[in-house]
Amino acid sequence: MPEKDWQAEIRILRRRERQARAILGVSETAGRREIRRAFREASRASHPDVNPGDKAAEARFRLICCAYKHLTEGRPCAALDELEAPPEAATGGKYRLDNIWGYWCWWREKYFDQTL
Repeated sequence: MPEKDWQAEIRILRRRERQARAILGVSETAGRREIRRAFREASRASHPDVNPGDKAAEARFRLICCAYKHLTEGRPCAALDELEAPPEAATGGKYRLDNIWGYWCWWREKYFDQTL
């Protein structure tokens, strides 16, 4: 029987959690009440009935529902998995964004290195 890579599974779960919280706009310490309030506000703004014919709003609504289900029920969602890998072209390949150190270096350069 092959061994499971528990660390990889934990990293995936953490990424999903961060993605879901970012989609709803809640902090890491937000409780169920705050998550529900953020979900209701976001879903109201992106609901397909409020935005008829807007495919982007429909996609946002599905993503918001997926994030809410993940945070409240722990259900994995394919939409969150699609979002978890940042595009390589965003950094020009200078930093690896699949580890904390590379992401931190990219973030520091993007927001603090203001060479004009």
